[in-house]
Amino acid sequence: MLRRRRLASLALLPLLGCEPSSENRAGRQIDAEWHRRAALEGHVAPWFAHAPRPDGSFHVNFGRDWTAKTGQNIEVTHHARLVYAMTAGYELSQDRRYLEAAYRGADYLLNRFADKVQGGFFHVLSPAGKVVADFKRCYGHAFVLFALAELFRVSQEPRFKEAALLALQHIETGLADPLGGYRAHTARNFVPGGRDSRSQNPLMHMFEAQLALLEATGDPAARAAARRLGDFVVNQLLQGLPDGTAQIPEWYDAFWKPLTTKEAGAYTDIGHQFEWSHLLVRSTALDVSQVHAPIADRLLDYALKQGYDEIDGGAISQVYPDQPAWKSKGWWQQAECLRALIVHATTSGRKELWRRYDQTLGLIRDELVDPQQGGWLPGVCKRSGCEDVQPDPYHMLGMHLAAIKAAGR
Repeated sequence: MLRRRRLASLALLPLLGCEPSSENRAGRQIDAEWHRRAALEGHVAPWFAHAPRPDGSFHVNFGRDWTAKTGQNIEVTHHARLVYAMTAGYELSQDRRYLEAAYRGADYLLNRFADKVQGGFFHVLSPAGKVVADFKRCYGHAFVLFALAELFRVSQEPRFKEAALLALQHIETGLADPLGGYRAHTARNFVPGGRDSRSQNPLMHMFEAQLALLEATGDPAARAAARRLGDFVVNQLLQGLPDGTAQIPEWYDAFWKPLTTKEAGAYTDIGHQFEWSHLLVRSTALDVSQVHAPIADRLLDYALKQGYDEIDGGAISQVYPDQPAWKSKGWWQQAECLRALIVHATTSGRKELWRRYDQTLGLIRDELVDPQQGGWLPGVCKRSGCEDVQPDPYHMLGMHLAAIKAAGR
């Protein structure tokens, strides 16, 4: 399969120079109906069939055969991602069953996960809806904000706009880091804990959520928050390199100084470079900052140079400052790689990216899509050796929606 995919990709090279425009190319290149079917039949439908519980919560941990794993608690990130998945399903199909599932999930989020005393959202609940972990986590709050923003954009129900703006207010007042960005964890009352390390990952998803809220509402608070966070990341965390590319390392010390050795925990996640690159294109389109567009290009170029497999397609996992790269290929990295290729190919006119789009899509269809069970395998793991888990559909749905939008469908 890999050899056939490589030869097919190479065969496209002579054609890439003759397309009249990137926009026209996208309409011809992208099989929007395949992306729509893959999103609905491969992700939304099976999750809808197995995940919703009568009280509005979701089962979130499944084996490959969709057997729910027993004794599972409900973590706010996974619950919010499934609210988003049901919302995306309704947007793609107009099937109100998905919208009703999203409503029930959002109501559970606002009635059970929301901390009515201190503000914000608890981290983990039991299957019965009792608080198991009451601390506040930036990563989870980012997905709550994202889910509520997307649900308002699609449904136009005012209560979800109000809930999203209130969540943003709690995030800004409770999680903001005086040194920049946001704290990863705090106690229930938003008092900082003793953690002495910081990560860019929750910042990236918070930025995505702020952009989603800005697009859905146009609210100036969302624009201001996205501008502050974007400025912090590109001015303080971004590292320019001599070849003109740039990276955003993963882990930092308590003062946002990047870690420097693999032994200490330092690495650059290639999937996150692709992710940041398409988010900064989106922030440019939303007029958050015009500085973001050239930085998006530099991040994309870094990810392609350091982490893209030019032979078989797709993105490797991690690059270390002092050790050889980790070349495994996880499921979510491939989704974000393909999404970035779609976004940049359709906005920058870089025709050579379409070859990589075809190549990476071939990798995904051959190695990750599971035609028997639905969903994706958790990585390029030769199928029989894959972990017994169904990855949640957040990354894949974002990629499919980006493809459908780029194709004008």
